[in-house]
Amino acid sequence: MLKMRGVRNVLLASGTLSPIQAFTFNMGLNFGAILENEHALKQVPVLTSIVTRGKHGGLVGSFQNRKNIEYVSDVGESLIRVMETTPQGVLVFFSSYSQMDELVEVWKKTKRGASDSSETFWEKMEKTKKIAVEPRAKEQLAAIRLRYTQGVSEPHGAALLAVCRGKVSEGIDFCDAESRAVIIVGIPYPPIHDERVVLKKMYLDDLMGRNDLTNERQSSRDWYQMEAFRAVNQAIGRVLRHKNDFGTVVLIDTRYASAKPEMFPKWLRNTISRCDSNNCALKTARFFKERGHLIENSKSEYIKKQAKTCKSFRQVKSQSASNPKDDITDITLEDMFSPANMIIEKKEKIEPRPIKYESSSSSVFSLPTNEDELKVKKWEQENDSQTNVSSSSDLNKRKYKAETPGHSSGQHEVSGSEPPKKKKMVLLTRETLPEKYQNALNIPTSELTKGMSLDNQKQFVATLKGYKATTMEWQEVFQRLHQIFIPDRPDLFISCSNILRSEDKMKYIRKSLGMKINY
Repeated sequence: MLKMRGVRNVLLASGTLSPIQAFTFNMGLNFGAILENEHALKQVPVLTSIVTRGKHGGLVGSFQNRKNIEYVSDVGESLIRVMETTPQGVLVFFSSYSQMDELVEVWKKTKRGASDSSETFWEKMEKTKKIAVEPRAKEQLAAIRLRYTQGVSEPHGAALLAVCRGKVSEGIDFCDAESRAVIIVGIPYPPIHDERVVLKKMYLDDLMGRNDLTNERQSSRDWYQMEAFRAVNQAIGRVLRHKNDFGTVVLIDTRYASAKPEMFPKWLRNTISRCDSNNCALKTARFFKERGHLIENSKSEYIKKQAKTCKSFRQVKSQSASNPKDDITDITLEDMFSPANMIIEKKEKIEPRPIKYESSSSSVFSLPTNEDELKVKKWEQENDSQTNVSSSSDLNKRKYKAETPGHSSGQHEVSGSEPPKKKKMVLLTRETLPEKYQNALNIPTSELTKGMSLDNQKQFVATLKGYKATTMEWQEVFQRLHQIFIPDRPDLFISCSNILRSEDKMKYIRKSLGMKINY
């Protein structure tokens, strides 16, 4: 750092505070000198595109134009094109929750093509990326973020739809694979009829009307625009988190093209270009193609990072009380859904505690398994040794067919042991589940502890903490939660499966079906 005579204090501020003039004015302080630097890197690895036109014309995301079907279709198509050409994670920011909800609702109903057989915009988005939507309720955010981070590691990646000035756009670190692209739909102006906004504009207009030339003044129009761009710059800051990071920024609104360069961070200004939605997709595809080797490296690094985070969490938990029942502290469901707490390093072997398995009474809903094949092979080997028949697999298969009851046209009794019958295997998905189970899985996690007694809350928290620290298997979780929720709230008991890791969730639901837990 350069030595400056007479300087007693230096304030280092984020580059996303641009425009800096508005920031200093609102602070009400007279800074002796202001220095706004370029990025630390000579060449910023960011591609910024202002999308001014879609298929049907200009993209103006004003409040009056928000429900225009041509505008909504063009925005949806622009998003799809960028998602298709961007690997890993994509962050999409809207001006407000109401705008996001309205656009999503239309995309779910509107067909991309003219024919009735064509898919909707939303269906295409879900095929392109695993979609997660920022919830309004804070307690649901961790679960949504977990869905997003898990989707980022999948082949097609994931997209998180969020809101400027929301919980995702500020304060959460999305780096590397989690933010390969940041897309901003519209300009997030503050609510024009909000009481605080109205009073602020009145105050600034009053200052502008005074004949006071000694103090710096700001018009209400400039303040209103700068507040919007500060939210934009906060969201843009998600794309570049360290010197090895890279990504694209896509601003879908023609009004960005007429904004002053000072509205954007200094490090971003030289990366900005204007284009239509088609050229934007081509430029984005070329940008990531040039960095194909970096993307492949980041995929493995992302998995290692998640495993390292989880391992550190387990080490901290192992140093705490050994018995989770005796270690009850204040903890929220949001903590339970933290991605670092839910992901387990695959290579690390965890010695399971002896579990007494219970046989399922239902064979309709089950996942494909080799357990039945092993039983058949064992039966064949035992019977083969008793009858001194060759151990050839072909002979075993013929023998199995000959001795299986009901195999031939006539019914014959078969002496000795019979081979175990293969279970009918049906893939377990949300679609194959009973409707009541599907409804239960949609219950928000915030509902799990509502109306629960204090003793049950302590038992519930201790159970989740034990499972999270890998000191408790899913079978024990099942038994404990069964005591808490059954028979009063079987729907919440089923909903608790959302807390478990994906492989344990399937087993949890299968066992529930086997025990015929219904309501």
